[in-house]
Amino acid sequence: MQKIIGPENQVHYGVWDGPIEFNHLDFTLQDFFGKEIKGLRKKFAFHSFNYLGILMEDCLVGIAAVSLGYAYNVFAYLYKFDQGKVYEFDVKGPDLGLALKFPANPDEYEISFKKGKSFLNIRKSHEEGKLLLDANFGNKLEISGEFPYSLISHNPLRVLNPSEPSRWTFTEKCSPLIPDRITVKYENKELVKDRERTTMVYDWSGGYLRRETNWYWAAFSSVLPNRTKIGANFAALVNESFFPENAYWINSERQRVTKCIFDFSQKDPYKPWRLWDEEGRIRLEFEPKGERREKVNLIWTKLYFRQFVGKFSGSFRPEKGEEVQIKDVWGFTEFHRSLW
Repeated sequence: MQKIIGPENQVHYGVWDGPIEFNHLDFTLQDFFGKEIKGLRKKFAFHSFNYLGILMEDCLVGIAAVSLGYAYNVFAYLYKFDQGKVYEFDVKGPDLGLALKFPANPDEYEISFKKGKSFLNIRKSHEEGKLLLDANFGNKLEISGEFPYSLISHNPLRVLNPSEPSRWTFTEKCSPLIPDRITVKYENKELVKDRERTTMVYDWSGGYLRRETNWYWAAFSSVLPNRTKIGANFAALVNESFFPENAYWINSERQRVTKCIFDFSQKDPYKPWRLWDEEGRIRLEFEPKGERREKVNLIWTKLYFRQFVGKFSGSFRPEKGEEVQIKDVWGFTEFHRSLW
């Protein structure tokens, strides 16, 4: 198993299709002039998050655990396609490792959060080939599921990139994950109608991100009427110069995309978005229907993001095989700006 940080502080950038040793603490973080950053300043510079998006026949759920070193955030929301956002849970606090425990290991981990009667547990093991999820948010939204997930069977996109001359970020994206078992209840009412058509979008990232970080993001997953399993993850403003975070999956076969252009109205982001690439591998339109947003403006940190939910339509043109058409597939887009 190869370490991501080698001798002489060398970061092994690239695409990682096999298991890794995430020895991030061995990295020597440096400031603008090459002086080593230690102690709390180094701890506060390491950020990690895990996002899960569960898509069902008539609703979706977004779940996130975020560790910034000095603060944490756990949120979840339920969006019903015919009603809009009907429930949201959002808790923040100092990142002391008490309420939220977030081990930095993308291959084998157990994220745990508990505050009051609310809790979130995400256990993932690529070696065992599964992801387990158990959560209760505000005694209103309850989720429990088990998803097969491994490096061999699902071909996730895992890339390690420089985020600036003295920093780096590792990320793992994959969709769709199809549960072996799943229950999602809101106010004791079961929301899952067909387990085999319930899918998950998966996103894990960790590293020493830029002090000022911005991105556009899009992801979705679905089982089409002809039983084709499709999923996608696209991003911009992050790693276009290195190993892009763009890929789509057709029946777990991964197709990487070099660049993705996000074409949307900054003035009115509820107008349709267009996503496309130069090679013609993707041609998508996104129709926003609702959103979750957040705005934080403090002395030491700023955050502004809007995560939209809506419907994707368009086509994928893989290097091999036939073109795949999609219509009205629900998913997520986001623009994110932060100073952290």
